[in-house]
Amino acid sequence: MTELNPGAFCEQCGNMERAHQDGSQGHAFTPRAGGGALVPFPGAETARGGAAAQEDERRLILTPASEIRMRKVRWLWDTTPEDAPPTSHGRVPMHSLCIAAGGPGVGKSQFAVWMAARITTGTMPGELYGKPRSVIYAASEDSWSFTIAPRLVAAGADLELVFRVDVADDQEAHTRLTLPVDIQRLGKAAEEYGVGLLIADPLLSLIDRRINDYKAAEVRQALEPLVATADKHAFTILGLAHFTKAGDADPLNRIAGSGAFGQLIRSAIVFSRVEDPEGDGPGFVMSLEKNNLGRLDLPSYEYTIQPVTVDIPGDEPAYLSKFVLGPEASTTVKEQMLNGARPDEERDATSEAAEWLAGYLADVGGAETRPEIKRAAKVAGLSESAVERARKKLRIRSKTSGFGKERVATWYLPDAFPQETS
Repeated sequence: MTELNPGAFCEQCGNMERAHQDGSQGHAFTPRAGGGALVPFPGAETARGGAAAQEDERRLILTPASEIRMRKVRWLWDTTPEDAPPTSHGRVPMHSLCIAAGGPGVGKSQFAVWMAARITTGTMPGELYGKPRSVIYAASEDSWSFTIAPRLVAAGADLELVFRVDVADDQEAHTRLTLPVDIQRLGKAAEEYGVGLLIADPLLSLIDRRINDYKAAEVRQALEPLVATADKHAFTILGLAHFTKAGDADPLNRIAGSGAFGQLIRSAIVFSRVEDPEGDGPGFVMSLEKNNLGRLDLPSYEYTIQPVTVDIPGDEPAYLSKFVLGPEASTTVKEQMLNGARPDEERDATSEAAEWLAGYLADVGGAETRPEIKRAAKVAGLSESAVERARKKLRIRSKTSGFGKERVATWYLPDAFPQETS
């Protein structure tokens, strides 16, 4: 076989030499004078064969960097202190996709409400400070009447600027906002209502059910147009995501759907509990785990989930919780994971068991035998291992009495333990 010159092109049709070896071009290869530089040539648009027709439909467009409009990164949330360079502590870039992720019960939804309140009142430090904007809140797990609206009140949001999004479809009575089907409609609505933030709680719940959310390529086909629409219509996306129940200690690898999000995420904020070494209950920490457009070495923050009472017009008060941002933290979410913190679902079971155990012992006078506690815990749906962890967390004291088969342990709340045996 004749050795082909990869840089040679035919004078008649512009194709490379190897394209002529099977006779499909209808003529012999005639080297173009001047070597291999591929430049437009007369008659290219009428060249024979299917290749030219495809060129008319699909073509490459080369744009020199000199014609690219450069833009400065602007930040929706910017925590830059006064003595630092401007915008050096930007956390959530505008008109991009930010993921807020963590295990169950760490306040992700309360954080989303906290952001909504600050965007609608113009109090979020960043580009929109002093410029209130609307928020679209797309939620699939929490009730608007019982949870989201009262939480917005507790956070101080302007309720006139927070919008629930519904979809009216004459062909389907019970439909919902779906990606990528409703992306163009979403973009138009965002522009019409001056939306600065779209909250998707959780993000993956908006994906069309026909899309396999285990296949990253399919999920990206739904999310890439959403990100492009956010940039076009000038709003930012805060997508909530859950940590997987199993995985390594890297928070990014624990985000459900992380493979699909890929490079679409410009910022990732992760949340975790921090066990108090003094035994006074868990605290919380939030860390910036990804920041493609800014610094990643920014400090983490402590935060609390505080109880709050909201007056409901014409009804009884509602008892809820709200996100309260605290000072800079001395630890990070990743450090908590690397230090061997128990999985989130196990910590939740422990907290639930501790709350139950403290209440149970208080109701029976501060002390009860271990067998009775085990039976009551089983009725309450708590595992024996969770109750044992709760005992350690609450510093329950134990005293054994009797002999042989009559031997039994009694658990005491710390304040109820008999002083003479301490």
